[in-house]
Amino acid sequence: MPVLRQLTACTAPATHMVEGRSRTKERALQYRVEVCARHRWLAGHWPGRHTRREPGGRCGTMADHRAYLQVVRSHLDTWIGPLTTQDLDTHGGDVAAVLRAAHQWMREGYGDRATARGDLWYAVAVALGHAAWLAEAVAAGLLEREDGERQVLAALSAAETLDGTACGR
Repeated sequence: MPVLRQLTACTAPATHMVEGRSRTKERALQYRVEVCARHRWLAGHWPGRHTRREPGGRCGTMADHRAYLQVVRSHLDTWIGPLTTQDLDTHGGDVAAVLRAAHQWMREGYGDRATARGDLWYAVAVALGHAAWLAEAVAAGLLEREDGERQVLAALSAAETLDGTACGR
C-alpha cells in the first residue's frame, strides 16, 4: 500500500512526472512524483523516468511504494536532514533516535508556541515529535510493527507537508 506524500503546498496541476522503478525483473513501481512546471526542479532529486504529461493531479503529490526504512531515509535525505542536520548514520540506524533528535533540534530552534518564529514551524516540530513518539512506541513493542511503521510514515508525511508550506514550496 503506498504512502501518500505532499512535497509542495502548490495547487497547480502537475505537468511533469518521475517514476522510480525497482531494478528487479518485475520493475515494480517504487514511487511516482508529480510536479508543475514551476516546481520541476524538485523532480531532479528523484532518479527515474522523467516525462511530461497532460495537466492533471496536484503538484507535489507523491505515491511512495517503498519499504519503511527507504521512505524514512527519503524523508531524512530530502527535508529533515537539510533542516535539522540529523541523519540515520549518526544515530546508528535508530529511527526513533534520529526523529527524537530532529524534534529536539526544532524545539530548541523554535521554542514553544508562544516564542515560535511562526506557527507553521511549530507545527512541523509537533508533527516530528509525534513521529518520534510513534517510532519509540514501535521500538518498545507498544505497537505492532507494521501498523506502527504505517503511523510513523503518516506522521512524517504530515510534517513534510507542513514543512513545504512553511518553506513556501
